Amino acid sequence: MRPLFFGTLLCLAAFAKGQQIGGTDVSIAQYPFVAGILLQRSTIIGNGAILSPNWVLTSASAVYSTPDSDYSIATGSEELFTPAAQYQVQRIFRHPEFVGWDYNVALVKVSGKIAFGDTVQPIAIATTDPETVNDATMLSYGKNEDGTSHLRSATYTLISDNDDCVPLLQEYQAKDVIWQHHGFCLIPPPGTQQGQWYNDAGAPLVADGQLYAVFAFAENEGGTNEGSVATRLTSFAGWIQSIMFSNR
Repeated sequence: MRPLFFGTLLCLAAFAKGQQIGGTDVSIAQYPFVAGILLQRSTIIGNGAILSPNWVLTSASAVYSTPDSDYSIATGSEELFTPAAQYQVQRIFRHPEFVGWDYNVALVKVSGKIAFGDTVQPIAIATTDPETVNDATMLSYGKNEDGTSHLRSATYTLISDNDDCVPLLQEYQAKDVIWQHHGFCLIPPPGTQQGQWYNDAGAPLVADGQLYAVFAFAENEGGTNEGSVATRLTSFAGWIQSIMFSNR
């Protein structure tokens, strides 16, 4: 298997029927920190979390291609294209050690400032570093089984132990993300079927009003997840703070 973003290298059109499995439509007013990441202002390529008026946090796999100016950020709407506000991307900072699996995190700096309001607000990265996060909510505009780009939520347990998480993964590179304490496995509620596709990349995972992770990749892209991994943000808090401070 390959990490999700390599699939987009083939041809985005080839994945036009790809669907997120499971999830429930939600209002942006419930989760005003969620942002959509668009390519050429028209194609949903990933998701992110608003950290400040200038910064959106996402996965590096959502924004791997260049130039950075090809991307824009959409905010403030549960229907991604109507009537979301769009902001041109000024620059993207991908973690320098990202090569497709580990270190899958990026910061997007927008031109100008994101306007805050009832449906647009920032979220803080969690300061605690638990091995398990119960009832984490993943938010994504990724295409779903209804064929829309409506904002959807799905509930997962995030786990990161070698006994239960690592055996779910097939690829050595995916397991290494967990061994390095850089990721979580996504476990859906018992008896449910959920999964992700390439344009779920960067989807925020939150619990108790804090941001714990962003979706990184799934070994079984487009199918029910047994090998889905999210980037553990507390492991990259220093890098995130350094980039934002140095590029104010």
